Amino acid sequence: MFIFYDTETSGLEKNFSQIFQMGLIFTDGDMNILSAKKIDCRRSPWCVPAPGAMLTTGFTPDVLKAAKNSHFEMMHEVDQWIRAQHWPIIFSGYNTQGYDDDVLAANFHMNLLDGDTTTTRDAKTGECNGRHDLMVVVKAVQAWMPGALKLDIMNDFGYPSLKLMNVASQNGVALSADDAHDAMNDIRATVGVGKMLKRVAPDVWDHLLKLSTTDGVDEFVANNKVFNLTTVFSGKNKGYAVTSVGRRNGSGNTELLFDLAYDPAPYLNMTVEQLKQVFIDADKKPSKGNPYPPKPFRKLNRSEQPMIGTLEMTEATLPKGFDEKLANARADAVRGNAQFMENLAEAAKLAKEETAKAPHVHTEQPEEGLHKDLQGPLKDKMEQWKKEFAEAKSWKEAAGLVKDFYTRFEKEMEEEPSIRRFVKFAGRIVFEHAPEELSEDKQEAMRRFIAAHILNPDKGVPWMTVAKAREELDGIEADRASTDPKKKNKWAHATDTQIRSLKLFYTSLEKEFGPYLQNQPSAPAAPASNDNPTEAPKAAEVKKVNEPPKP
Repeated sequence: MFIFYDTETSGLEKNFSQIFQMGLIFTDGDMNILSAKKIDCRRSPWCVPAPGAMLTTGFTPDVLKAAKNSHFEMMHEVDQWIRAQHWPIIFSGYNTQGYDDDVLAANFHMNLLDGDTTTTRDAKTGECNGRHDLMVVVKAVQAWMPGALKLDIMNDFGYPSLKLMNVASQNGVALSADDAHDAMNDIRATVGVGKMLKRVAPDVWDHLLKLSTTDGVDEFVANNKVFNLTTVFSGKNKGYAVTSVGRRNGSGNTELLFDLAYDPAPYLNMTVEQLKQVFIDADKKPSKGNPYPPKPFRKLNRSEQPMIGTLEMTEATLPKGFDEKLANARADAVRGNAQFMENLAEAAKLAKEETAKAPHVHTEQPEEGLHKDLQGPLKDKMEQWKKEFAEAKSWKEAAGLVKDFYTRFEKEMEEEPSIRRFVKFAGRIVFEHAPEELSEDKQEAMRRFIAAHILNPDKGVPWMTVAKAREELDGIEADRASTDPKKKNKWAHATDTQIRSLKLFYTSLEKEFGPYLQNQPSAPAAPASNDNPTEAPKAAEVKKVNEPPKP
């Protein structure tokens, strides 16, 4: 069974954008449509929609204000609809792994729902849901079966364009420019592309369908000592003959691979520290005129339908002069060295930790601990509390659960501080629906949080702010005014009325929330990670996500 889905959102920041509209279609294994759902919602007060997103989707500030559902109501209705279908489910779409899957997980999580729905296991059968991306299938077909698809429309790099509309229109699936960027229209076209791919390349389709679950990936890796990892960048295909050398420590999803184009001998006796440096150096961009550093190790995410295949299936992407006998010998050398594999797993973990500490790296999570899994009794207690909140008979009752949280989970918060994020989410939800159920000082603190979040002057923060939106809008206006015949005008369709409406909208946000910054006490600004940020953060201090006040 499939659920094909698409989201229309407030912007491109995967872990901070709000879903405004979702289209979902439930099908059988042959992609015959069994049921469908389309739903939209209002903008939450801490969300600043990007002008590019608004002009692309056609949403307007008035439309986002008038929608029937709140964000919380929409996401809970989506969750209930998904759980009413027959499981296990393969969640599919077009470029979902590049964007929609992460957006869906974050939006579920921020509304006290399971962010891992697309990969969860059925408690009774043990079967796993899967993540399936038709863009990955298109890439695989055009790489492994050249000529099977008609892809004559080129991108800006001179390679075949893989946009949904272009792939669909060239291969007999109806989707016009006027229909695109409506969630349900996009999904119906995606289902059509899926049927076309299954017909044109049944072997590739079946193979990648198996790889949509971690169980399928594990089975393939276990049964193939040497296999092909294919990458597609700007339409250019490249295949790597690789072998698996185990998992990265601390990450059950990251499979480590050795690129068999390299002689493994120089690496087999390296220390953990030396191997860690190889990982770090491989990701560095060399200065102009210098060669790229060697990259003997590659990584594979088991839950993201990796584009891997047997040597026979992927022969079209293998390098000229590929020596299968040599590749097998090198695979035997690395897989037969247990100490090397152990060192490599630890080195990969340490390299990731060191890279994450780099000062230029912003957190890409809406709240600290988004991807931190809870286990055992604590998980059960939190699930019970979230259930009580979702089933509260009134917002007054929900506000009571928020207020009671710090007493009810006092001991648990000492042991696992990350659970604090759930009450913060709940406090925001109550404020959005029934602010009167919160005390006056908590309402004021929440408005200050919103003001500090959306009016943040630091354009380097990873969420959309009014300052960043104005800057983006300036760029859009410059593109529209350009007379350079060589420059593609992406925003030619935008009207003066739309631009003016967006300017007025961002000004209205400044007028509404600006006073909550101006009227704050003169005490030093609280860091954005503080539990009670009632002060406007300074631009230089805001490197983490603003958190709402303690309810």
